[in-house]
Amino acid sequence: MQNLTGLLKISSLILIFNSSAIAQENSYVRINKSARKIQYSLELCYSRSILVKDSMVYTANSNGALYATNLKTEKSTNLLLNNKFEEMRDIEFSGQEILGMQSGTYGVLAKTNSEELIEYIIPKSGMWMGTFLDGMDILSNTGFIMGDPKKGFFSLYYSENAGLEWKECEGKVAAMEGEAGFAASGTNVQVLNDSTFLFVSGGRKSRFFKTTNKGKTWQITSVPYMTSLSSGAFSIQMFSEQVGVIVGGDYNNPDLRLNISFFTDDGGKFWINSQIQPRGYRSCVIEAKGVFYTCGTNGLDFSKDFGNTWEPFANGNFYALFSDGKNLYATTENGSFKIFDLINF
Repeated sequence: MQNLTGLLKISSLILIFNSSAIAQENSYVRINKSARKIQYSLELCYSRSILVKDSMVYTANSNGALYATNLKTEKSTNLLLNNKFEEMRDIEFSGQEILGMQSGTYGVLAKTNSEELIEYIIPKSGMWMGTFLDGMDILSNTGFIMGDPKKGFFSLYYSENAGLEWKECEGKVAAMEGEAGFAASGTNVQVLNDSTFLFVSGGRKSRFFKTTNKGKTWQITSVPYMTSLSSGAFSIQMFSEQVGVIVGGDYNNPDLRLNISFFTDDGGKFWINSQIQPRGYRSCVIEAKGVFYTCGTNGLDFSKDFGNTWEPFANGNFYALFSDGKNLYATTENGSFKIFDLINF
């Protein structure tokens, strides 16, 4: 606990010094008065993943669309208009372009720019056939994808050229009975550097998995979530090599405020139950400027002490989060997303 204790002490001093300024500058955000809402589709859809770059917002949607929304004009374009997908589960930047990930009967990536589809990315080996892909992350040239188990083993792939080509990880990771990934926001995976990948599982067993050698070997830690097909770990965000947060819960019992969030200060060897939990099931967690944000079907919460305690930020039904360092973007119902000010302290 030494690393986190030091961080918490520093955070506490900063918070005491700036507490009045925080309340004055951000209280209106917490009661959701001035959040800007933009609707990008008239269809009954929602997005499980969102990216923002400059004035463009990209959303991967449950109806198979990948929308690009210009914040200046508030006009949206479906980049896959003539290329019907079953659904889009995740999107990531690949250099100046975007990769959208389809999950369903088979896995495929759609490579696009801000205007149109460029090409499909399907491994020639056919290794994604019959694979339900849960989450994708790309950091510089390094990519990592996790999918549900096939023949008793998790589907794990990595890329060394920003997602244009993929290889299967050498190390096999056996899944327990009833254990799989939750493709709720594309954030159950994370790339920390060019050789370190992470992912979390849920269902009848929830675990944290970490490799430091591109998937040749894996370190595995149990996370004490309730065991059911609808519960477990849904999302992970590491603040550093040592400090990070996992969120989840039970999407069939979204208001149950028990075992929703866990945090670590030792790189994931141990996971500690948050003292003050988020307000219920949470599908996504991100970090921006030292503050963690997490969202779910009954609201959006934030933590200024690295996941130890959580406070309400906004009410509503939210699916996925992203921050460009200036604002917080949250996808919500009926083809729309909201933009919030970040908390600064």
